[in-house]
Amino acid sequence: MKSYQRWIWQLPDWPALAFDAQRVQDLLAAARNAQGVLLGKAEAIGLEGLQPHIRDSLTHEALTTSAIEGEKLDPESVRSSVARRLGLDTSGAPVREGRRNIEGLIDVLQDATLNTDSPLTLERLCSWHGALFPTGFSGMQRIDVGALRSVPMEIVSGAVGRSKVHYAAPPADGLASEVDAFLAWFNQTQPKVGTLPIDGLLRAAVSHLWFETLHPFDDGNGRIGRAILQLALGQDMGQPGRIVTLSRQIESSKDRYYSELERAQRSKSMDVTTWVEWMLEQIALASEFANRTIDSAIQRIRFQATMSVISLNERQQKTMKKLLDAGPKGYEGGMTTRKHERIAQTSTPTAARDLIELERLGLLTRYGDGRSTRYYPAIEGWAEDEAKLGKASGKADGAAD
Repeated sequence: MKSYQRWIWQLPDWPALAFDAQRVQDLLAAARNAQGVLLGKAEAIGLEGLQPHIRDSLTHEALTTSAIEGEKLDPESVRSSVARRLGLDTSGAPVREGRRNIEGLIDVLQDATLNTDSPLTLERLCSWHGALFPTGFSGMQRIDVGALRSVPMEIVSGAVGRSKVHYAAPPADGLASEVDAFLAWFNQTQPKVGTLPIDGLLRAAVSHLWFETLHPFDDGNGRIGRAILQLALGQDMGQPGRIVTLSRQIESSKDRYYSELERAQRSKSMDVTTWVEWMLEQIALASEFANRTIDSAIQRIRFQATMSVISLNERQQKTMKKLLDAGPKGYEGGMTTRKHERIAQTSTPTAARDLIELERLGLLTRYGDGRSTRYYPAIEGWAEDEAKLGKASGKADGAAD
């Protein structure tokens, strides 16, 4: 008789997830090293200097955690919402009404990344779920919002009749006690409490797997699970943890993420070492990306100090502020005569002269010629990759607007 696949939660020792501490030691050390470099740089620029990066990280987290679920959000609306929440200049980003799903997602991410001292409770999880689904619907389907699911949950792909079950979650009966056990463990192992001997990064990896295995809500479990991951990182790292965006890293290797998650949930034992190893790699990569972001911030601070002693007209000041606030990837295709013309509300010849003068002053670097001319802030590493893309594509001035 063919035996049925046993999910990890069906094992008698569930939920005592375990890993080989010796085997993960090198990867943990690498992640801690990347984290240590980040902590040092974050201390150098201070909390005020971190604020724009917290904004950008929350923005990227919202965009990429939605992209993992197949939902594409409007970047400018997300960025504007995050900036308003943090009391930062919205830099002209449009405010679009009626996007309650965006506002709800930002509510969840902001709570998870900024309120790291608050315990994780069922009420908090349910409030996150309610914020993600303000209309009570997921797509065209009505769901139980702000409450644990009351029906079976399977993750299935493929057409009807040829579908594949990737995972079947624990039954709804008994789910409340399962969630209680997870929450008790999560709060008891918080670094400031530290009643159990587990490293904070290992705790983050285990907590995400545990929550995703429970899959306690009708929908939104992935986004909530990644918010828990960010919460765990913030509790471990403090303020700099807010700029380490795991969803961005996971989205870049989404297929691998799902395959590693499925493999762990199909495990025949409580040993999830392979999952922990993979997550430590992602945490290290995300920390390294955050390090590069801080490097850009330090360069920007130095650049702004240089710019402050140079006399610029009001038009030039407005455009330079736009470029710097938007960040390295904020203005796709760089600054063009047409874009500066719109920003400064001036004529084409004046806009062209303004940009040429900014280049002469050493504040902008020019790429391309003629209608393909693009300008970027003269900061090392600021936008070389995008400049190369622009040159390779050969877009005309208007095409990138």
